[in-house]
Amino acid sequence: MGGTSVQQPSPPAAPTTGESIADWVKYAPEVFAEQQRQAPLQAQQQVDLAQQYAGQYGTAMRDAQQAMYPETAALQEQMAGQASAGMQAEMPDWQKEEYRSGMAANLGSNVGSGMGADYMSTGMLQAQQGYQNYYRNLGLSLAGRQQLASPTMPQTGQYSQGFTPQSVMGNDQQGYNSFAGLYGSMYGANAQLSGQTAGTNLGILGRWGG
Repeated sequence: MGGTSVQQPSPPAAPTTGESIADWVKYAPEVFAEQQRQAPLQAQQQVDLAQQYAGQYGTAMRDAQQAMYPETAALQEQMAGQASAGMQAEMPDWQKEEYRSGMAANLGSNVGSGMGADYMSTGMLQAQQGYQNYYRNLGLSLAGRQQLASPTMPQTGQYSQGFTPQSVMGNDQQGYNSFAGLYGSMYGANAQLSGQTAGTNLGILGRWGG
């Protein structure tokens, strides 16, 4: 009875750079075309979701902030109201009178002259503008602390950017390594099984001979 031998076949050939590049050239147009097909669908989906849920999301975030920080939220709203009113308001009388007194002290005897009157009128207008600008800056500061809506372009999948010759070569090599590993494991298992079978047969023959 002849012995059993396991012949190891030649391993599969590794992928070449040329083959990987050829795969990329072949499939890149298909990947880009699919990206172009899906982009408007993804953009429309984001618009639809925003229209359906953005208001609810904003309300939920506002309610959560008010629940966690009621005093801060109330103060912010109060100051926002003051800023809005102050942007359009006139300087209070006491502040105007204080400005006139200071200006008259600076002008001295010229306060009643035409030039002095013009200087005081121009300065009063500038003071009024500064008064309103103070509240405008306050409003801008408060607005910067809030989570205001910021329109952005919908984001879509850029599949073709990741489908490069390098990625194709890497995927081909990874697939080859996995296949070659399984190939070697199968050969090793078959060789081990063949050796076990041969040993068992020899043992049986030995018992018969005894």
